[in-house]
Amino acid sequence: MTSIIKNQIVKHLSKFAKNITPDQISLDVLKGKSELKNIVLNEEVLTEVLELPVWLRIRKATCNRVAVKIQWMKLKSAPIELFIDEIQVDIILTAEKPPPKKKGASMNALSAMDTGSYGFANKVVEGMSLYVNTLEIHFDSGAFGGSFMLSRLSVDSRTPGWQHPHDLRYSRISCPNTNRTIMYKQISWQLLRIEASAHNEGESAQRNVINAPLRLITSNGRIRIALKKNSTEGAVIHARIMMILEDILWVATLPQLQSAIAFYSHIMKLVKASAGFGNVEVLLPARTPSSLAPNADRDSGLAPNKNFAVFDFNQTSYHLNVKKIDLHLCDDAHSPEVYPPEWDIESGAMQVTLHTLLIDVYPKTPAAADRSKWVRYASPNPVTNFLEQNLKHHFARLIENTVDETTRVRLTRVWPQLMSFNVVFRVLDMSVQCVSDMQTKRDSLFNLFESDSEAKRKFPGEQFVLHAEFANFFHPMSDSLPVCLTVPPPLTHVQFGPFMLLFDKRTIRWILYVAHHLTVALSQVEAPDMEPMPITDLKVDLLMPRVVLRLPDPSSDSRLPHRLTLSLSTLSISNRSIDEQNSFTMLDTHLMDFLHELALPTGKDILRSDLLQLNSNLTVSGLEEGDQLWLHSSPLWVETDHGPDTKGLLLITDVPLKGSLTIRKDQLNIFVEPQTTLSAIVDHFQLLQLLRLSDDISKFADLISTDQKFLDKGKTTESSVPAVLLVAALAQAKVHLLLTHGPLSSPYEACPAINEPTLDSNSYSG
Repeated sequence: MTSIIKNQIVKHLSKFAKNITPDQISLDVLKGKSELKNIVLNEEVLTEVLELPVWLRIRKATCNRVAVKIQWMKLKSAPIELFIDEIQVDIILTAEKPPPKKKGASMNALSAMDTGSYGFANKVVEGMSLYVNTLEIHFDSGAFGGSFMLSRLSVDSRTPGWQHPHDLRYSRISCPNTNRTIMYKQISWQLLRIEASAHNEGESAQRNVINAPLRLITSNGRIRIALKKNSTEGAVIHARIMMILEDILWVATLPQLQSAIAFYSHIMKLVKASAGFGNVEVLLPARTPSSLAPNADRDSGLAPNKNFAVFDFNQTSYHLNVKKIDLHLCDDAHSPEVYPPEWDIESGAMQVTLHTLLIDVYPKTPAAADRSKWVRYASPNPVTNFLEQNLKHHFARLIENTVDETTRVRLTRVWPQLMSFNVVFRVLDMSVQCVSDMQTKRDSLFNLFESDSEAKRKFPGEQFVLHAEFANFFHPMSDSLPVCLTVPPPLTHVQFGPFMLLFDKRTIRWILYVAHHLTVALSQVEAPDMEPMPITDLKVDLLMPRVVLRLPDPSSDSRLPHRLTLSLSTLSISNRSIDEQNSFTMLDTHLMDFLHELALPTGKDILRSDLLQLNSNLTVSGLEEGDQLWLHSSPLWVETDHGPDTKGLLLITDVPLKGSLTIRKDQLNIFVEPQTTLSAIVDHFQLLQLLRLSDDISKFADLISTDQKFLDKGKTTESSVPAVLLVAALAQAKVHLLLTHGPLSSPYEACPAINEPTLDSNSYSG
C-alpha cells in the first residue's frame, strides 16, 4: 500500500518538480508523516504561477528537504504542517526573447490546482502551515548581481486578534446571513537581508565606476493577510494585506545611492528592451461559471451579525507599517579634489529618524464614502474636508454647465458611484540632524528638523507630523456616461507639523552637494515612456511651523541676541485661490510704477507680468501652467532670543500674510502682502545682529553660487542657481527703534519708543 501511495504522490508532484522518484519519498501513513529530499522544481510552472514579468526568469529552483505532518483525526482543528529546510532559487534579469512555452504541460500543471468546487478539502488546504528554515534568491543581470534571503520563514493561520489558535476553526469568522467568511493568515520571518552590487568583470564603465554594494537588513517582520470570501463559492471578495517591520537601520553612502540609481536605470533598460516581447501568457485553468459570477461580491441583503460586523471590511487595501527607520547618509569621499573650495565638511554625515511610518493604499473606494473602516484613520479631518469641498465644487460646476434637464437628472444619479484610488502616507514623529563630520563633537550636534512634541500633545487624538494623501478619481461606468460628465482632477493634500526648522548653512551646503551628484546620476537613467503627470489640485498645510536662524557670533557682547525665530500657527499653500473674494490691494498703478523704476535683476519683466496677472487669475481651479501657487497664513510672530531655553524679545507681532509664488525653471518670484499694519520694535542690539545676518546671507548666496560653478566644471552646459525675487507690498509700516546703553530687561514695558516712522501706501522707497 505504501508503494501505491508513493506512486500517486509522484504522479501529482511530477507536474511541479523534475525527476522525482519514489525513492526520494519516505512515508509513514499511519503516523501521517512523509519526507521528500533533493527536489528540483519546474521553473516554467513557477514562472507562470507567479506571473513574473518577461524580463525576470527563474533559471533554477531546488529544495533539499521537505517534511509533511498530517493529523488525520484532527483535520478540522489541526493544520497540515510542511517543514522545508532550504530553498535555493536562481533568477536572471534579461532582455532576451523568452523561449517558447510548452502549453500542454503548463495547462495540466495548473489544472491540478483547480478543484472546481469549494468545500472541506479547500478549507484544509487553506489552513496549511508552512515553515522554511532558509529561503535564498540569487539574481544576476550581467552588470549587476545580488541576493535576497529570508530566515525562519513561517506561514500559518491566526485568530482575528492575530494570536495562535488552539483550534483551526478559530482562524475564521463567518456570517450565515451574508454567506461571508473572513480567514486570517500570517507570514513572518526572523531576518531579511537584501544585497546588490555591480560586477567587476569586463570593461564596462558602469561596472568599474559604480561598484558600491547595497545592503539592507531587517529583523522580525511579518505580513498579516485577511481574506473575505464567499462561503459558498470560495471566491475572494476583498483582501486586507499589512506588512509590519520592526526597526530598520540603513547606512547609505553617496556611492551606494549612485549605485542604486544605476541599478534602477539598468532595470528600466531591461523593461524597455523586453517590451516588444509582450507579457508572459498565464494559462489559467477554466473556472466554473459560479466562481466568476458577477454577483459574487454582493451580499444577500441581510445585515451581518454583530460579531462579524466588528471585523468586517468592505474594500481591498494594502498597508505598510514600519516602527522605526534610522537612515544615515554619508558622502564617503576622502579626496579634497572632489570638494568645492573653502569646504569645511570632511566625510559629512546626516542622520534621519522616522518613528511609525504608515503607508496605506486603497485601490478602489467610493470617493465620498465614510472612512471609519480605514486602518488607524481618524475621520473627519482637514483632508476629508478638502476632498468633500472639491467634489461639491466640481459637481456644482457640472450641473451649472449642463443645460438639458434629463442629463442633469442622470448626472445626479450616477455621481454617487464615483470611485477613487487613494494613497495615504503618514509619519508619527521625525527628526533630521544637521550634518556632522569627523571633527564634530557630541555637544555640537543640533537638529535641522524636528517635530514639536510639546505642541503635538495639545492636539486631540493621534497627531502625525506628516500626513499626505493622494486621490485619483474614476467612474466604473465611464464608457456609458454622458459626455459632459468629467471626473475631478487628482487631489493631493499634505499636512505638515508642528515642527521646528533650523537654518544651518553648513547643512544646506552639504545637502546641495549631495543633491547635485544624485541629480547627475538620475539624469543618466533611461526611464520607459510614461504619460505626463496630470494636473492636480494641491494643498499644503503647515501647522505651527517655527523657523530658527542663527545670528552671527554674539560672543563680543552678551546683550547681542543669538537666534531669530519666525513662528506661525498655520500656513496654507495651494494652486487654487484661497477664496473667491481674495484680492491683493496693493496691485495698483502705484506699485507697477515703482516696479518699473526699480532696477530688478534678470527676470524683472517676468515678475511684472506675474504680478499683473494676480487679480485676474485668482479663480483658477488647477495649475494651467504648473507654476502658480497661492499662500495665506495666520498672524506671523518674529522674535529674538539668547538660546533655546531663554525668553524671547518680540520683533514683529500679529501680521497675517497673503501672497503668491511663481515657480519657473530659473527663477522663483515671491509676492507677499501683509493684511494688517506691520509693526516692528527693534532695539540697538537686534538691529546690529540683523544687519550682520543680512551680510552673512549675502555671502552665503555667493558661496553657493561658487560651489555650483565648481560642480558644473567640465560640463557643456552649466546649471544656474535659480534667482529668487521677493516683493513685499506694505500698505503701512510702523518701526519703533529703541536706543539704550544698558541691559534690556524689558524694553517693551519700561522703555518708550524714541522714533516711530510711518510708511504709507504711496511711499515705496526707503
